[in-house]
Amino acid sequence: MENNTNELLVVAGPFQGRRFAVPAEGIRLGRSSSCEISIPDPSLSRNQCLFELRDGVVYITDLASANGTEVNGEELGAASRALDLGDRVTAGDSELVLVEAGMDAPAVDDSEPVVDLGFSQQNDGEPVEGEKPAGGSPLRLILWLVLVLVLGGSAAAILLMPMGGGETGSVARPLAPAKLWSVSYEKVEASTKGICRYAIDVDAGGNIRAELDDVPESDRHIKKSAVLSDKAREELDRLFSSSELFKLEKEYSGTARPGELNRYELRVVRGSVAFSCTVENATEPEAFRSVRLALETFSQNELGIWAIQYSAEKLTEMSAQARLSADAKWEERDVNYGNLAAALKLYDEAVMDLETVNPKPEDYGELITKRDMVRAELDRRYKDQRFEVDRAVNMGDWERAIRELKILCELVPDNRDPRHAEAAAKLVDAENRIKKGGAK
Repeated sequence: MENNTNELLVVAGPFQGRRFAVPAEGIRLGRSSSCEISIPDPSLSRNQCLFELRDGVVYITDLASANGTEVNGEELGAASRALDLGDRVTAGDSELVLVEAGMDAPAVDDSEPVVDLGFSQQNDGEPVEGEKPAGGSPLRLILWLVLVLVLGGSAAAILLMPMGGGETGSVARPLAPAKLWSVSYEKVEASTKGICRYAIDVDAGGNIRAELDDVPESDRHIKKSAVLSDKAREELDRLFSSSELFKLEKEYSGTARPGELNRYELRVVRGSVAFSCTVENATEPEAFRSVRLALETFSQNELGIWAIQYSAEKLTEMSAQARLSADAKWEERDVNYGNLAAALKLYDEAVMDLETVNPKPEDYGELITKRDMVRAELDRRYKDQRFEVDRAVNMGDWERAIRELKILCELVPDNRDPRHAEAAAKLVDAENRIKKGGAK
């Protein structure tokens, strides 16, 4: 890891005087509490910009913020930019300066810079008598105008240039091969009956967070977080690999029916490219809708909150049906060795269905007690059966060991259960011993 002796000094705004080091993994600035520099400023986006360290150099990237980020008074745009000492970053009401650790911010020279193009001086360098200062020369102003237009056209050409091949002059910018850095998504659906807000955030460290507030009718509040596996992060990165999404406009708006609001906001930073799109009371572009729904499904699966897509009434009904089936399996626990595990799975489903339902049904406590009782009974029977297996193995009675191991596998039939995997491996070993003539 590179050692960086520079830091960000806040010279204006709510955090004036505070300093922030920039670690290799980067830090975010925004109004969200999940940002490392979290500033309560309504003019900031939830995730405004990112500071990160690359080979000892501090870079800044605007995270598709609503009001934009400026460096030395210039709009940052979508591309990352390396910061030099003394560079000033403006975000909302805050201003930060890159300084050496422990040093004060350099003084600002507010005077108009004098740029001499040589048109107001004689060959010996002395001003021509009676001539206006260079700053007021019409020719100089024209030259500056041409320069601005040329630089502006070059910058636009760079921003519109395809990053991965494609036809010359194409406006679409295919994504860079770099990994997904961050995702911010918010859905708000409101009517006269209530409002439902669902938000998802994924940061560079692979941390995913989701929040759901559905009030007042359902009165559901969920906050969950997890760390994504490498496989899950690759899957999420592939979700945003389509250049079709990055061709969309920044905003689509329409007219809502009285008393209704539907608003979807998606912000993505992938490599050095930042993307932002908001759809409010309008038909969603297909590229936006497909990615949005896939992201919701991904987050619900990763965080185990799939049930939020159903109403409280539907979840209560599903829970009651699962419990009835579980009760039937429990009553028949001695008919089939696998019925006990099946009952436990159904009781787990019944409890899970009610996780986001408030208030809970009156018999919710009884359901939890029944579920725990079934789990305890399964654990007891597993230990008893495991003892029978060990006794047969110790006696070298491999035929009996095979019979007991098959029962053990039926007791815990889930292939993902490590107890099942252990029993299945021992069963294979016992059967091999029989084939080799090792049975009594």
